[in-house]
Amino acid sequence: MLGDNPLASEDRSAAGKYVPAILAGLVAAVVGGVAWGLIIKWTDYEVGFVAWGIGFLTGIAVLTATRGSRGLPFQVIAIVFALLGIAVGKYLGFVWALQNAAEEAGVAVSIPIFSTDTINLFFDELGEVFGLFDLLWTGFAVYSAWRTLQPEQPEQPEPVETPKEAPPPA
Repeated sequence: MLGDNPLASEDRSAAGKYVPAILAGLVAAVVGGVAWGLIIKWTDYEVGFVAWGIGFLTGIAVLTATRGSRGLPFQVIAIVFALLGIAVGKYLGFVWALQNAAEEAGVAVSIPIFSTDTINLFFDELGEVFGLFDLLWTGFAVYSAWRTLQPEQPEQPEPVETPKEAPPPA
């Protein structure tokens, strides 16, 4: 019977943690990426530390969804989604900057967000879109996602001092 198999319940509990971790990481990545893209659109400035925030956000989202579970699998999930969130933000910022530039130039051209041509243009211009500072902020994002889900070290018990023996009487 399935109910008697301890491995089956173990698999369900693992899936019960990984599925929420993946969903939470995905939601955090999309929300963080869209927020960053909007910041770029509204300010005409790319605030790099928002990328760092996306890494922290994905780490916290995965930690919350798994009810505090930590470790390598959850760290990897958070990092993958932090990178996805950064890519979403960079992509949206790129598209909205193109739309704004076309509008300011008075060019009547449609630049849709979800278009194969727009996506191909983004990948063709990766060298212009990503710079050295992006690498720095992405590194901070990866570190934050990693560190947030790092297993906690067990507390070391304080050493018990043994009473010193009195010297023998002379």
